[in-house]
Formats: sequence, C-alpha cells, structure tokens
Amino acid sequence: MKKKIIIILCIVCAAILITVLAIVNHNHNKIPKNPPGTIGNTAGNLYNNGLFCENDGYVYFANTYDSSALYRMRPDESEIKKLVYTEVSNINADGKYLYYYQGGSGSGTGLGFMVSTSGIYRTNKTNPKDVICLDRVTGKYVLLADNDVYYTCSDDEVSLKKASIDGKTKETLLDLDILPVSIQNSTFYYLNNEKNLHLMALDLNTKTSRQVIAEDVYMPIIEGNVVYGIDIHDNYALISLNVTDGTKKLLDTGRIDLLNVTNDYIYYQTSGNTPQLKRIRRDGSGMEVVAEGVYSNINATSQYVYFTQFGYTTPIYKTPVNGPVQVTTFERASQAAIEEANKKLK
Repeated sequence: MKKKIIIILCIVCAAILITVLAIVNHNHNKIPKNPPGTIGNTAGNLYNNGLFCENDGYVYFANTYDSSALYRMRPDESEIKKLVYTEVSNINADGKYLYYYQGGSGSGTGLGFMVSTSGIYRTNKTNPKDVICLDRVTGKYVLLADNDVYYTCSDDEVSLKKASIDGKTKETLLDLDILPVSIQNSTFYYLNNEKNLHLMALDLNTKTSRQVIAEDVYMPIIEGNVVYGIDIHDNYALISLNVTDGTKKLLDTGRIDLLNVTNDYIYYQTSGNTPQLKRIRRDGSGMEVVAEGVYSNINATSQYVYFTQFGYTTPIYKTPVNGPVQVTTFERASQAAIEEANKKLK
C-alpha cells in the first residue's frame, strides 16, 4: 500500500513539476506588450539607414569599422560591447528587444552569424543570442510602433508590410512603392513614390488613406504640427511647413540631399559647387557649416551627431549635437573593432 502511495505521489510531483516548467518556459518566451506610443527610432535616423538608436540609457549602433555588426554603448561612448555579429541597419528598440534589418553575413561566429539570411530580425537586448527572424525579406525602412514592426519589402513588388513583435502575424498594408515617414496616434505617414511626394496618412484601424499636405516634400520629418523637409519644386530647398495653417518657411535656398532633425537643430547636406554638411536652428537662425564636402548617414543621439563621407562607411565622424561644432572621428568604435579582431587571433 505504501509503495502505491509513493508511486502516486511521485507521479503527482512529476506532473506538478512539468506544469511549473511549462508555465516558466511560456512566461520566459512570452513577448511583453509595449506601452502605447512606443516608437523604435526617429524618422531622421531611419532616413539615414538607422545606424544609431538610443533607448533606455544606451546607444545601439552598426559599427562600420566591424562590417556593420551590432554594438551597444552609453551615450558618452563608454561601455562599448558587441552584441550581434551580422550586418545590421534600420535599428529600432523597445524595452526588452532590438529590431533591425539584417542584410549580410557579418564578421564572426555564433548564432547571429549562423542565421545570416536577409530579413527583419528581433534580438534580446540582454541576451543577443536570443534572436528570431520576423520575416525573411529583402527590404528596408524598418519602423517599430507599439507592438508591430513596419517595413518595406522589395522581393517581388515594393510593398509596405507589418509583422507583430512576437512574429506570429504578418500583413501587407500597401501594395505601393512608398517612403515611410513616421507613426503617430495609430496613423502611418508616408510618401507615395509612384504618384507624387504628397504626405499621406494611413489610418491603421480603418486601413484608409488620406492626403495630409499637397506639397511635394521629400524626407518629411513631423514635429508636432510642423513638417521639416526638402521642397522638390523650389530647387530642393530646406523648408518648414505648418500643417495647421499651411504656411511655409524657407530655411536654406541651396539644394538639399539629406537631413535629420534634433531637439534644437536641423542637420543637412547640401550639394552643388561647394557641398557642405550644415546645421541650422529649427526657427531658421544660426546657420553653421559642420564640414566641407559630401556626407551621408547623418544619425543623431542625445550627445552626438554621427556621419560618414558619401560612398564610404569609415571613418565615422561626429560632432556634439549641441554647443560648438567640433568634428572628430569616432575612435572608440574603431578601437572596439580592433579589440574584437584581436580576440579571434587568440
């Protein structure tokens, strides 16, 4: 009798243990919901390939000194650490995870290297080996908003797609060649490249689109009721446009190729006979030359603006985002890449 009781108790204990382990495993793998209003990166950074993304006291960046592998650091460039060995861009972040486009095999070993297929990926901030592919596509312009990841896909025809952050659902929203702008209050803003460059708004609840402004503005960045961008019909000039009353202000009459907007400044690249990387305050005052020449990949964090010479991935240049212009190179990223290379030789 006692033997039967012991067997029964063992079976019950085993069942309880299995149930507990299943619950723990389920909770561990469950993707927490993001609070409303979560946005993975700024529109300005994503226009410039999303190579830098600041979130929760860290800056996540594609270290082009190390084949654009994913690194992490503090905003002051301390505590640099390599997270993912593959080539990344369009970096987004929420409370627990990073989302990005993986375009190449990168340089290294490990899980991230083993699954080196182009696509939209999610990885755990604190455990980078915890990585999954949300969609194996050729695409770009990845944008995290709330609990979904939006991205353009160019595998067959260019389209806008959406995947849930847990990877369980995928949906095509627009069968159009578009330039994503931003998401605010359940509204996806975009430019229809196939028709015109009018700012459009897609209601994510009703899936209907409407026109926001009838101006052809390229790379629009929405800040409240003001849009900063490039006026296609006015020599590609830098403008600000008030969406409420329709007033337009000319900020720089030169031809503009790229821009990014920070809390105080607009950083932008001009072309022509004397191309320059410049900055100007949002109200159009205090125009300054940051660097002579042609630059791209203008990414901003709370402390620095990073950029590279057009056509090159290194060196990475930087200047303080506020205060006097002082252009130097991003030496800590270069040193970190050298240290990683030396680890392989040991």
